[in-house]
Order: sequence, then structure tokens, then C-alpha cells
Amino acid sequence: MQLRQGFAAALVASGLALVTLPGRSQVAEVDVRTQIFHEPSAQSRMTVYTPQVNIEASPTDALKVFAEYQADAVTGASEAIKAGPLLSNVPDIVSRASVRDFRQMATGGFGLTREHSRFNASYTYGTENDYRSNSFAVAAGTDFLQRNTDVEIGYSKGFDEVCSLRQRNLPSSLRQGLDSSDGCFTQSERLEALPIRLDNFRLAWTQTWTPVFTTQMVFTGGLQHGFLGNPYRQVVIGPTGQAAQENHPEDRRRVAAGLALKYYAKSIETALGVSTRVYRDSWELQSFNVELTAERYLQPWLRLFVHGRAYVQSGVSFWSDDYTGGEPAMGPRGQYWSGDRELSPLETLLGGVSLTGTWRAAGDSRWVGVFRELSAGASLDLMTTFLRDFTWAGRKPDDTVVMLPSFGANGSF
Repeated sequence: MQLRQGFAAALVASGLALVTLPGRSQVAEVDVRTQIFHEPSAQSRMTVYTPQVNIEASPTDALKVFAEYQADAVTGASEAIKAGPLLSNVPDIVSRASVRDFRQMATGGFGLTREHSRFNASYTYGTENDYRSNSFAVAAGTDFLQRNTDVEIGYSKGFDEVCSLRQRNLPSSLRQGLDSSDGCFTQSERLEALPIRLDNFRLAWTQTWTPVFTTQMVFTGGLQHGFLGNPYRQVVIGPTGQAAQENHPEDRRRVAAGLALKYYAKSIETALGVSTRVYRDSWELQSFNVELTAERYLQPWLRLFVHGRAYVQSGVSFWSDDYTGGEPAMGPRGQYWSGDRELSPLETLLGGVSLTGTWRAAGDSRWVGVFRELSAGASLDLMTTFLRDFTWAGRKPDDTVVMLPSFGANGSF
């Protein structure tokens, strides 16, 4: 589950669209792509392959229907017990387990457009060995002032379940981490499914000020309730090596605001962009990021996109690299404890480049006898993380560099 969250964050950070969607005059399109997530760590190497297929059709000018299938194939290793510097002289305190998982997610929905207004609705079902998700999303938008102003509002609701040991009647300091996903979502008496409820809100305003200058402001909010930790991960909370399942608050409220500007510099025939985002939640985590982009057509059919992103965050209020030595002396420091490094103070730097080629058939002809337009692209992102206050039993992790190559193709007919 932690991998799923971290991988999702990395994908969002990349901010790359491999292909440009064809115009609304197209009747149907198929988009196939694959992304690879790789951490070249000596101790906890992780690789995730994510194939994805999108299909969209427009039976009428006012109606479009779409479907998407995505899978994650995960192989690698992960640390199971988070220990602080106090136990750095006990190298075996940090245990490692092999990780193999296969996640599938299917989405279906429709969109309606009438003059200057639009409405979209979708439903998504996802499943993996230890996690299930059901969610629906709706969004409505309109443009006015000669299409120079666009406003959109969206909402999504998620009903998720995560597998864990059946131990909710035990004190949090005595709960143990899940050893494997065997038996999850069955009638097993030792396991249970814990609910997670998710509500997300979005408001966006896009404004075209001149033919070469556009801005967008986005406000988002989120509510999470339920089991918000990792069911596998344990944290050492006592000086003798006593470990307990990660324990996070059951409620989390999140707000964020973003501003993006895009300017087309005619002199160099390049679209330049800059965006910023600020974030805060009820766990007192605060973050800020800035991203620079440049996009240029090297040839009428070949597009180059490059970007760089810097991100910094504080830790949550209950974060500590060592939860031992609290009050009482043999108990944990505080009510909550976490081994999630994404809740610790950190910074990340990300840079990437992509190339996309687009070929349009002339007149009524077709590529390969079928397609009116074909696009193909490839990208590579590199991200490095700087951890200010996170160790495995006093040792700095070596899995702080991530490679994200992607390959995609799109055909419309």
C-alpha cells in the first residue's frame, strides 16, 4: 500500500503527457502506454511496470464515452521494521521482505458537452492483493467571455478497504504488522478488511489573457478517514526493540492551491511555463513546489518537452526518527508513530524530457489502412530525494534515486 501511494506521488510529480489528444472531430481513439518505476537500490531495489489502455468514442458531437484499464506489476524488496538510531548497533533489527504484487484498475465513464458547458462522470474499481477501491467522480465546467475564461468544479468519493490482522481490540502498542497478503478478503478469522473513506474536491479557473499568455489557478481539498497507515510496516517503539504496527491518526484534512502560467515566446518558438503549489493538512505537514517547463516543435511532426521540479516539505506533527525513550520510559514517544519517510522532512529534485511524434493522414487516406492520426512518444524522468531526518536503525537509505521511463502510442480513427 505504501508503494502504491509513493508511486502515485511520483507519477503526479512527473507532469508529462506523452501524446496530445486529437481534436473533438475524431470519432474514436485508442491510447496505449507503459511507464516503468525503478529504484536502483542495493538493499531494497524496486521495479514497477504500469501498462495502460484508454479507449474513447464520440457517438455524437455532444456525447463521449470512455474506458481505461491500468495494471501495476511490482517486484522488489522493502524494509518491514522502522528502527531509530538508538538500535543502530543491532543490524538485524531492520528486516526486509520480498514484494510481489499485481494491481488492476478499470474505469468507465461518459462526458456531455452542450455549447459552452460540459459534464463528466466516471466510476473506478481497483483491486490488489491487500487493497480494494471503489470510487466515482463528477466534474462540470463552462467557458465564457469568448472562451477566454473557463471554470471547472469536481468531486470524487472513494470507498476503499485495506487488509490487516484482526487486532483492533488490542492497544495500538501491541498490534503487529501483516506478514503477507495470503487470505486477504476471504473468511479468514485472523484477518479483517479496514475501511477507508476518501472525499476530494477541486476548483479550477483558467484564463487566456492574450493569444500567447494563459494562467490557471487550482484549489483542491481532501478528507480521509479510516486506516491510513501501512498494514505491513512496524515501528520500534521501545528501547528493547519492541515493535508495533504503524499507527497514524484516522482522520486527515488536506488543502492545496496552485498557480500555473504559460507564455509562448514567438522569438524562440517555444512555450514556457512555470507553476507553484502550496499544501497543508491537519497532520501539520506543509509543502511547496515550483516547476519550470519548455515545449517546442523541432519539426512540424516532432514535439520536445522538458521540465524541472523542486519540492520541499516539513514533517508531520508526530514524526520522529526514533520513537523509543518516551513516557513512560519503556513506552513509545507520543500517541502515534510512523515509518513512512514521505511523512518526514524532505526535499526532492526532478527533471525530465519527452519526445512525441504525430503523423496525420492526408485527405481520406489512412495510416495502416485504419488510423487518421498516429502519435508515439517516449520520456525519461529522474528524481532524487534528500532525507533530512530518516534512517533505518541509524543508516541512511540508499533508495533515494528513481528512474521513470515511459513509452506511449495513440491512434484515432
